[in-house]
Amino acid sequence: MDPNALGIPTATLVIICLSTLCALVLAAAGIAIPIIWMRKKRKQAENLAASGTQGEATILSLVDTGMLINNNPRVTITLEIRMPNMAPYQLQKTMVVPLIRMSQVQVGAVVPVMVDLSDPTNPDKVGLLLK
Repeated sequence: MDPNALGIPTATLVIICLSTLCALVLAAAGIAIPIIWMRKKRKQAENLAASGTQGEATILSLVDTGMLINNNPRVTITLEIRMPNMAPYQLQKTMVVPLIRMSQVQVGAVVPVMVDLSDPTNPDKVGLLLK
């Protein structure tokens, strides 16, 4: 059947097809990107648990970024980290803290941390061990 027989110009059909294709691509990306991101974060946590060394950190500052992820605040934390056989050092880390754990992440609190000593100043290689 000829589309022009229905009175629909060919250009309109092309635009409709391209719009549908774009919507499908965006929907697929909206599903795939969070899954890939979550897998990456899980792998980082597993690597840190396997190769990390436990220490402790004092929270020097806590700043809310204003962003919520799954209704949990994303915050920037400045830590003073103390590891065995190392001088204390400061590190700034931005992370999502579950609301139920916010009472553990207050200025002045001492929290256990896991640090990959191959790169201890990399925020991605430092994890807070919140209970």
